Amino acid sequence: MSDQTRYRVLWIEDDPNFKDSFERLAKLNGIYMSHYADWESASIYLNQYLDEIDAVIFDAHCKIKKAETVGNDSFLHIAIVDLLLIFAKHHTVRPWYILSAGTMNRFADVTAIIEAYRKDYVEEWGELVYTKTRPNVFSSQFSDEFGNGESEPSEMDLISTIKVVCSNHSHNHALARHRDALQYLGVHSLIRGNARKFLLQLLDALYDPKGSVGFAFTGNPIRRIFECIVRAGVERGIIPEEAIAGGNVKCMEASRFLCGENPKELPYRYGLLGERILDATESSMLITILTSTNVASHESAEDYEEDEVTLTEDNRDEFSGCALLMCRVIKAFGRYAESHKDIEENKLKWKPNPNTVEGKEMTIQSAGSILYAGDCLLPVKSWLHPGNKVILKDVVLNTDVSAGPFPFFCKNPQTPKAKR
Repeated sequence: MSDQTRYRVLWIEDDPNFKDSFERLAKLNGIYMSHYADWESASIYLNQYLDEIDAVIFDAHCKIKKAETVGNDSFLHIAIVDLLLIFAKHHTVRPWYILSAGTMNRFADVTAIIEAYRKDYVEEWGELVYTKTRPNVFSSQFSDEFGNGESEPSEMDLISTIKVVCSNHSHNHALARHRDALQYLGVHSLIRGNARKFLLQLLDALYDPKGSVGFAFTGNPIRRIFECIVRAGVERGIIPEEAIAGGNVKCMEASRFLCGENPKELPYRYGLLGERILDATESSMLITILTSTNVASHESAEDYEEDEVTLTEDNRDEFSGCALLMCRVIKAFGRYAESHKDIEENKLKWKPNPNTVEGKEMTIQSAGSILYAGDCLLPVKSWLHPGNKVILKDVVLNTDVSAGPFPFFCKNPQTPKAKR
């Protein structure tokens, strides 16, 4: 037992028989209970010793005030709201669960409402409700008053869950402080894949520097997070599908699109000149993130090879700092995606990319008084004549709709010979 990791759990439970047996079972598994029969006493303890607490377990029907003689039907509602206020005060969270026989009036309705307070943490913490299957957990006999233990998670499952979840205590700081970014990441969220797992691990390096050293990622974690953002953008018509080639993401090309720049290879840019998805500050952050962690060294998806990245004393601060900047990018992308849900309307923001014709040599053509080369409108120059060749330089989007169906305008055409 001396080599076993120990966890401290705050438990609010008013059944002395179940308390004694479950407490013994938990102790055998390295979980030590700080037990109270009322929320008033438990909340005082939690406020004072939150740093030592790994998780919180509630029965569904207990006393709120110590002086009360019977359980309160509003216990869960009041206790959970207080719990969240305590977490906010201390800028952290702890996983919390309900362990109950489920016999309280409208138990399912109450727990369904409470689920909403906890929905952002389900991926890390697991299920909210666990069912007491025996008055004495050391007994093999089930009671009619308790669940049957066959389909619902039981007290035994809760023991296992706590051991797994609490083994990564440092996640709690990141979950509390970066909830606004993490809400967009996860299996059932906007940005799926491993983005949430990787971001949490990088943020852990900020809140638990020593514990993070030696953690190895398969591939560059910053790139992997950004890849998940790009895939979410492609799925919703925000980013052109050409940003993904052969199953791999062209990170720098996608970043240029998001930042309102002209990509080097993509057939489209975002919006007209000056329009962008990420603002100037967010764009600067994204470029800093990608270049400082060497993602920018891979211009195309084809030349990228997965290398293992291990957090060390030397690179830990760099990666955790980039994770903080990535939180800002995630929030900006998430807000944009929330307000732009129509895929076809999103695609209308894709504008032809001037870089697809920049520097090309083409033949000058005319339509009345208009000179053009391919899809590019040309300025009026005395030396530009139909049939001659021209090199397109400084190509921009054509905003003069009266000039005809030309997506581009060449500001500085040059002759192939003089290149003036």
